[in-house]
Amino acid sequence: MSDNPATPQNRVFVIGGVRLTEDASMVGKSTAEIQKMLTSLYPQVENATVRERTDEASSMTIIEWIPKPGRKG
Repeated sequence: MSDNPATPQNRVFVIGGVRLTEDASMVGKSTAEIQKMLTSLYPQVENATVRERTDEASSMTIIEWIPKPGRKG
């Protein structure tokens, strides 16, 4: 066994079909801060509706950005 077991990921961010797991650069940041950080790579996130839910089986928080119709960014 390892002295430093891998810590489980707490959050998963979903943008369309893309799933991003929380890494060191995202730990401790709010959803709004993550949204601002990801806007340059995923412009549809800027005006998207945020839906947050918890997966009971894995205890992960899933944050999903749902694009608003007619908005490109």
